[in-house]
Amino acid sequence: MGFMTGVITGIAVAAGAAAVYLSRSGSRVRDQYRVEDRLAVLGDEMERRARDLQASVHSQLAEVRSRNDLTAGRLDGAAASAAEAAAAADVQSHAGDVADAAGRGPGTGPTRVKRGTKSAG
Repeated sequence: MGFMTGVITGIAVAAGAAAVYLSRSGSRVRDQYRVEDRLAVLGDEMERRARDLQASVHSQLAEVRSRNDLTAGRLDGAAASAAEAAAAADVQSHAGDVADAAGRGPGTGPTRVKRGTKSAG
């Protein structure tokens, strides 16, 4: 008979604990539902801000790229002008060397020490 009394007592205690747990659980579920609603609103707000930020970054990146393209065009033009000036100076230097060699006769061209400088000879 002691065994049956223990089983009945266990069932009664378990039923009481379940009733207490379920009443608290229901309020927790309702609170959690409210929190989930707030989190959903917060998530939507963060998503909207992320889209706005992404659009802003894309527009700024496009602006920087267009500036870079314009600057690169200017730099390419400046580099081309500098290359043309250097080529013209090199041609003039070689023209002077050819003129000197022509004045001395064949096979007596200038002896170069370093590029652009003629030695006395």
